[in-house]
Amino acid sequence: MSRYELIDRKILRRSAYSDTEVELLWKHKDVYPIASITLIQIYSGWRPQELMNIKLTDVDLEKRTITGGMKTSAGRNRTVPIHSRIYDLVAEWYHKSSDVHCSYLFCTKATKTSSRYTYYVYNRYQRQFDKMRDALKLNPLHRPHDGRVQFVTMAKKADVDEYVIKKIVGHYIDDVTEKSYTKRDIEWIRTEMEKIK
Repeated sequence: MSRYELIDRKILRRSAYSDTEVELLWKHKDVYPIASITLIQIYSGWRPQELMNIKLTDVDLEKRTITGGMKTSAGRNRTVPIHSRIYDLVAEWYHKSSDVHCSYLFCTKATKTSSRYTYYVYNRYQRQFDKMRDALKLNPLHRPHDGRVQFVTMAKKADVDEYVIKKIVGHYIDDVTEKSYTKRDIEWIRTEMEKIK
């Protein structure tokens, strides 16, 4: 199998959540910490690995933004508004991590019996995601990346500006006018983002 066939198969596996699945995540956000993280991803568009790497210093609760990112020059060091639907979830994670002196936004006990906390590594996050997905009887094909798919899908349905979507998710913008001459401040981006309900 060629590299391109493998990429195509991975892309085909990605899917958005149904409305029922999103409701299940909201109902179980206090039971499964991963449900809460998935909701944050659904309303912000971060890649799973980007989410796991967010530090408390990257979160500005007062300005309601998170700065982070990886993978490409367009993706690194981008500032994303915290959508009003997930602000309380982000604040809760922020205070929990701060209280246990963990420097990352998403922290968990190092082991079930440990009093020490650590950030989620991707493999641990994926294992817990899979358990939550199966326990809630979500689509068994869902992967941690699907929250990002859901964000873009909801943004498109809500008529969020195409370039704002690209800016939020860290995709390269090749349009010269947009890339070089249009200056979108954080409040402009936030206003567009809040079209998502």
